[in-house]
Amino acid sequence: MDWRRRTGRAPPIDVPAAVAPPPDHLEGAAPGVAAVLNGVSEDRSHTALDLGPASDQSLRLYSRFAHWIQFADLLGEAWPQARGSAPGLLRTVLPPPERLYDLVFAWDILDRLFPDDRPHLVEWLADSTAPDARLHAVVRAAEHAIMTPLRFTLMGVDRIRYDPAGTARLPPSRLLPAEVAKVLAPFHVVHAFTLKTGFCEYVAFRR
Repeated sequence: MDWRRRTGRAPPIDVPAAVAPPPDHLEGAAPGVAAVLNGVSEDRSHTALDLGPASDQSLRLYSRFAHWIQFADLLGEAWPQARGSAPGLLRTVLPPPERLYDLVFAWDILDRLFPDDRPHLVEWLADSTAPDARLHAVVRAAEHAIMTPLRFTLMGVDRIRYDPAGTARLPPSRLLPAEVAKVLAPFHVVHAFTLKTGFCEYVAFRR
């Protein structure tokens, strides 16, 4: 017997889709890294600053270009308690540099700081970099981008690996390209690359 004819067709039931857990890691192209390193001589005459945690793989790549390399892991376990404390963190984690940096990898630090904390970071970078410094940053540009902290590893001059670095949610607002350009001044954005992972790589040079 067709019970639908007797009782009427039942309305469809909305079954919420299962939320997929974040992947263990992602790896993909990094045209922004390639753009930062384009034309940089491999004579190890440069100085590099990585605002993320130390990585043997990244160290090996930096060593092709730089003789002085610092990993800062700027926020590390301090995030998300870092709200409003960026100046103190910078004084603790990033003391006055022994040398000016000309290669800076900021990764997703702009996403992890709240808007009124970002200028403190850029001010420190402006004081700590050479006049011809180059800066690389990763910003979440799409709603499907992973909204938890990540650890970034350079697998090559044009390839990045992303690994989870915690489960806390990042501040919800996303930076638009015009906002990134404004926040990074006096660094001047010269390239922006949108990646399939929902991130955007920004390449900026000192003015």
